[in-house]
Amino acid sequence: TVNADENLQAPIVLELFTSQSCSSCPPADKILKDLASKNDNIIALSCHVTYWNHLNWKDTLSQESCTDRQRGYVISLDSRGPYTPQIVINGQTEMVGSREAQIKKAIDNIKTPLQIINLSQDNENLNIVLPAMPKEQYIVTLISYGQEHTENIQTGENRGKIVEYTNPVTKIKPLSPWDGAKGTMELSNSELQGDKQIVVLIHKDSPRGPIVAAGKINLTQ
Repeated sequence: TVNADENLQAPIVLELFTSQSCSSCPPADKILKDLASKNDNIIALSCHVTYWNHLNWKDTLSQESCTDRQRGYVISLDSRGPYTPQIVINGQTEMVGSREAQIKKAIDNIKTPLQIINLSQDNENLNIVLPAMPKEQYIVTLISYGQEHTENIQTGENRGKIVEYTNPVTKIKPLSPWDGAKGTMELSNSELQGDKQIVVLIHKDSPRGPIVAAGKINLTQ
């Protein structure tokens, strides 16, 4: 059995909506990398959008699911946009992803810590232990992400730049509604073929509502 990171306490989920074609994004990409490397409890995700792909360079990491996710946040957070770089903290707060001091202040001011989702993998399944929550409507979401990625950008606004990307999202999969009762959800390993690193999030009310719990695991396959 492979278990999740036992040291993960009060996780903080940072989702950076970014693009290799956006000239304002590299500073935000660096901030995300720095925050993730210095804080074990930060779950950092680079969600590469598709809508800048017309600017002479197609983002090699772009996912339509990231574009859709950001559009959902624009509605739920009543933010301007969509725009890049945008960072969303715990699905509850958004700001320009290159404003490091503002991001750190928002992290320091988190009032309600996220609960921990314990994840483990055996020979057959990924086991998701859902914590007891107030009885409401929740959505459980699985996000797969890749290793650190370095891109040498050949054309477009970032031509000539070599940029490092942290935990680029490869798949976003809503699992099922949930009522808050403590229990275990199972996903067969066959459903996770090709996935290496997994984050499971619990959103309140909608797939892009506030995040109330999070967990992560590195898979063996």
